Amino acid sequence: IHYNTEQLLQDYKDNKLVDNVKKEAIKSLYDIYKNYKNNYSYEDLLNDINKLNEIYHNHSIIVIKDTFNDFSNKYLVYYDSKWDCKFFLNYKENINNESYIKEHLSSELKIPMDCINLKYVTSKIHEKYSESDKMNKIYSHKFYLADIVDFSEIMKKDVFEIDGRTYYWMSMSELESDQNVLKKNSDIINYVKESF
Repeated sequence: IHYNTEQLLQDYKDNKLVDNVKKEAIKSLYDIYKNYKNNYSYEDLLNDINKLNEIYHNHSIIVIKDTFNDFSNKYLVYYDSKWDCKFFLNYKENINNESYIKEHLSSELKIPMDCINLKYVTSKIHEKYSESDKMNKIYSHKFYLADIVDFSEIMKKDVFEIDGRTYYWMSMSELESDQNVLKKNSDIINYVKESF
């Protein structure tokens, strides 16, 4: 491999090979040779692949509108003490993501699962500062609209509490006027504003 790879690389540098596919194949061979020469092991490769899986932090953002009102213009958010901020409901992505979301919404908001219609809307990949980890992270967010068919009476209040978590119905202008929300979550606010 050593002789053939170096000869092919020289031919590549001398522009004797003009086909892009051939160039890419030679570069790949050279990269393999270079990594072999540098003792890049199978374990190193697996570690690098696993690190790639850790780059994205996959979360689903759930948008719920106050459709119990004649002129719906508010969104359901909750207070997150870890980030000291109001957020849309969100969950780490799961293999059975939509079922997982509906089960958690049902459990957390105390409404039957058959009263929740969930619709995927869009996805966004972006970098943002994590208040909890004090570092920039790359997030992959999936946005869903959860249509609640039958709201409980407690959920119709502007501010309510269920199982120790405080929820708020807020308009987009109220969210945008909250400087703390904008500082920590303006990206999500903007995505919701664009997509919903």
